[in-house]
Amino acid sequence: GGKFGPFSEQLFVCDQGHSNIVRIFVEEVNGYLQSATFQFMEKGFGSGNLVGVFAPDGTFFIGGTNRGWGSRGKKPGAVDRVRWTGKVPFEVLEMRVQSDGWELEFTHSVDPETAADKASYSMKTHAYIFKSSYGSPVVDKTDAIIESVIVKDEKTVRLKVKGMVIGSIHTLKMDALRSKDGLPLLHNTAYYTLNQIPKE
Repeated sequence: GGKFGPFSEQLFVCDQGHSNIVRIFVEEVNGYLQSATFQFMEKGFGSGNLVGVFAPDGTFFIGGTNRGWGSRGKKPGAVDRVRWTGKVPFEVLEMRVQSDGWELEFTHSVDPETAADKASYSMKTHAYIFKSSYGSPVVDKTDAIIESVIVKDEKTVRLKVKGMVIGSIHTLKMDALRSKDGLPLLHNTAYYTLNQIPKE
């Protein structure tokens, strides 16, 4: 409800081994749910994050343990508290798939020059093997090509992409992109799991 920044209706997921929190934007495409994942917080957690809960005032409490599994957070257990400062970071707010690419919405107005430059973006794809045993190597690596970029409005950019692969994760990097005020993205990488491509 706006008590934890501009990310209403999105998910926050704990990562035990990496002791971090990721943010997930979910959308429905052709009757199926799929999503883009963004790093949210990587540092400062005491143990391996397992569960998060929001208090009524928007405070985010995260409980963690390593239980012998190992985690970047070195304590055997921890309860951490995260509060929004009231300052909106420069982030990709939403990454919405299109029939020939993606539409990105940002939390701040973008710099028109870097936002319109194809060199500000790069994309690769990969997949994992679905199997009953634990884990999988990365397979089926490809390069997707950013063919064109349209800055639709102050906060929205449209990418036309050649080489979208159903069943693969599409990793979009935006190293050179800047906000109108010259800020780099707080997290400049997005991971979109593409299972459905919308019709025209």
